[in-house]
Amino acid sequence: MKKILLPCCLLLSLPLAAQAAPETKIDPATYICAELITQPITTAGEPPIFTGLQLDGFVGASLNMPVADPATMPAVLGEVFAACQAKPTEKAAVLWKEVRKRLPAPADGPWKADKTTCKDYGDNPDDGSGFVIWLDGYHRGKSGKPASVLESNESLTAYLEACSQKPEALMLDVMAESVK
Repeated sequence: MKKILLPCCLLLSLPLAAQAAPETKIDPATYICAELITQPITTAGEPPIFTGLQLDGFVGASLNMPVADPATMPAVLGEVFAACQAKPTEKAAVLWKEVRKRLPAPADGPWKADKTTCKDYGDNPDDGSGFVIWLDGYHRGKSGKPASVLESNESLTAYLEACSQKPEALMLDVMAESVK
């Protein structure tokens, strides 16, 4: 699991422009295990972290867990990736939810769907890049709609621009407005 944690932490510091592309966005509501286990493995041999962030946010919304916790995400991703190999037709979010229910809910952290403002992100965008991916999954889980700011670099840029214009607004609220 330590091998998964390092790339996850590195991912959280990547610039967002490198992460916004249609091939990195999934629909967590319909995404099945066969898709997860056939996604390219990272160069370090870990399961796909972009997908894990989106699934964790999506499931976090259904479990009322608004705190993004990068420390637990790699362990969950590894366990779900292994379980998916035995159940390729199962929805990955179903297995993710089973694993997340067994773990303690993250109580605090710097990135919270219900508290993080656009100013918070603007003050630390490098650390917040992974949160935007997680929040996109959370928003889709909360709204029940597949619309995503990760559709393209243009949609992501438009979202971040809208957020910069409303520093006191919650990132989640601006996201909801951006994907109507």
